[in-house]
Formats: sequence, C-alpha cells, structure tokens
Amino acid sequence: MQQLFDLLLKTGLRPFAFITDTAEIEQNITRSDLSTLLILLFRGDMPMSGLAAEMGAPLSSMTSIAKRLERKGYIARATSPLDQRVKLVTLTQEGRKLASECQQIMQAMLSRVEEVLTAQELEQFTALLLKVARAFQEKGPLKPQEKKASPRKITIEE
Repeated sequence: MQQLFDLLLKTGLRPFAFITDTAEIEQNITRSDLSTLLILLFRGDMPMSGLAAEMGAPLSSMTSIAKRLERKGYIARATSPLDQRVKLVTLTQEGRKLASECQQIMQAMLSRVEEVLTAQELEQFTALLLKVARAFQEKGPLKPQEKKASPRKITIEE
C-alpha cells in the first residue's frame, strides 16, 4: 500500500482528483496544496527545489504554492543554515494536522481498494500502475500527434 501511496503522490496522479471525501477541505485549499503538505509529511523538511521536483512542478509554480501555504499558516520557509541560497520548507503544527487528516482520508480510500481486490489482484494492480507511471516518466511530456500533410495536386489556370 505504501508503494501505491507514493505512486499517487510522486507521479503527479493527484489522488484528490478522485477522492470526494476531501470536498470540504478543498473549499479552503487546492489539491496541489494538499499534495504539497502530504509530501512534506512523508519526506520531512525539504528545500524548495526538492519539493518542486517531488511535485513535478517548475520552481516558480512551487514558490507560488509555498507562499500561499505560508500565508495560511501551514508551512514555514527558512534559509538553510548550510547554504543561504537554499530555502527549507517545514510543516507548521497546523499544516501537520491538515496533512495527517488528508493522509487518513487517502488511507481510507486505499483500504476500499484493498477490500474489493484479492491479494493477487492488488499486487497485479500496483505492478501495472507502477509500469504505467514509469512509461509516462521515461518518455517525457506527451505531444499530440502531428498530422502529416499529404501531397495534393493543385490546378493552376493560365
């Protein structure tokens, strides 16, 4: 189950997109914010660049998310004592409380999956999800297929 949990967060498969139990929470905070809080809960304090990498977002987008979460009191950002160019992101007590609440919701959702699948099906399901996630990660961004123009005959009148 931990693999599935990590997969949902790390691969950009934002779990809250299909969990309706978070609707009340999402009135005050975005799904990206929730994912950020959960990553910090699981991984601990992180530099902004590491958090952006975990989220699969550009640093500029991560900075916007971090500013929003800091204003709401869910995270604190501080300069690293080892390198003043690095900003470390830490969950506040309020942020930890909200992230834990979301973790419980996700665990309940994953428990529902466990209830309807046999152990063998669950193993196969996880393996398939990991395989699909790797396929998306290895190939880079998806591009729409370009239409190849077929040659056409043009009649020119003199």
